[in-house]
Amino acid sequence: MPRLRNKLAAISLTLSVICALNITSAAQTKSSSKSERTSVNQENNNWNWHHNDNSVDLQVTIRGKVEFADDYSDITSITADGEIRVKDDRGGEVRKFEATAEGGSIKRSYSVNGQSRAFDDDARRWLANILNQTVRLGGYDARARVQKLLKQSGPRGVLAEISQLKSDYVKRIYFDELFAQGQLDSDTARQALRLAGTELSSDYEKAQLLVKMSDSYLVNDEMRAIYIEGVNTIQSDYERGRALSALLKRGELSKGNLVFAIKSAGNIKSDYERAQLLIKITNGFELDPAAQNAYLDAVASIGSDYEKGRVLSALLKKEPGKETLLFTLKSASTISSDYEKAQLLLKVAHSSSNDDAVRTALVEAARTISSEYERGRVLSAVFK
Repeated sequence: MPRLRNKLAAISLTLSVICALNITSAAQTKSSSKSERTSVNQENNNWNWHHNDNSVDLQVTIRGKVEFADDYSDITSITADGEIRVKDDRGGEVRKFEATAEGGSIKRSYSVNGQSRAFDDDARRWLANILNQTVRLGGYDARARVQKLLKQSGPRGVLAEISQLKSDYVKRIYFDELFAQGQLDSDTARQALRLAGTELSSDYEKAQLLVKMSDSYLVNDEMRAIYIEGVNTIQSDYERGRALSALLKRGELSKGNLVFAIKSAGNIKSDYERAQLLIKITNGFELDPAAQNAYLDAVASIGSDYEKGRVLSALLKKEPGKETLLFTLKSASTISSDYEKAQLLLKVAHSSSNDDAVRTALVEAARTISSEYERGRVLSAVFK
């Protein structure tokens, strides 16, 4: 049973890594005409990376522990039971390389199109390029690499390395490991947060990282503003909503950042996702006049009358005062469905006191209902 559990865990890890990398590949494919696929399979002591990009088919397999020079120019050590094997098929030429440990040194073999070749300067340049890709695109030994960089040049060295990486998935591993080392100082955290918004192209990887950062690093208004800037670069409605929800959960937004967050929610195309976020904002924050204006703009562009009514109804659940009632009635004018508008106005009527301004606004809103039946229901509730 333990062996079966280990096998299942390894399969799960492989699938999650492949899915994450394929997200990156899909994004890259859209921005170019290339057909690209990258997969990583890690099980027990074996690591395999396969990268296919039109005319390039590159496979790197590592068993045991293999260490590279700091500049990835060569192999520096291999454990007694370890090896590294490379097959690089590109442009009609197939290069193969193998290295194993032998008597305290490293034994290398190298061939081109099946013919054994000397490991000369050209071969060394080729291997340095392959090792560079193995680390920076394949993500081999990323966590150990981050720890080494931290010892050598600190968090800023890790951030500089992230800018050199090719894969969003690998970048996020570096970010994750950097954050796992402990609390970053404010300047480094600010730099990391801004870099996360610009370096990652995958919406999924970016949202994953921002959500993780929201737990510990949104300690002041400046950091929260940078966070929202990063959120605004996310195109996926779902992922943007997920990242904004993590911010709203903290409940620590200045008036300016609250307006910024509402506007970000207003840019979400999905009526449902936008409504969900606006309801969370309603439940967690008081809306001053500037926030109300941004909120009204975000509500007005919701296409679904049902979702629009759901958002505005949320405003009425916290013993609304006069200003909230008037704000809700103003927003009700953007609902075209007689039924949905009547449902909302009835809730206002049941929530309102005998304030003349609210009653006047309620009657005016009722007059915009075309259906005599629905209009009558609202007016009856007003004058009962």
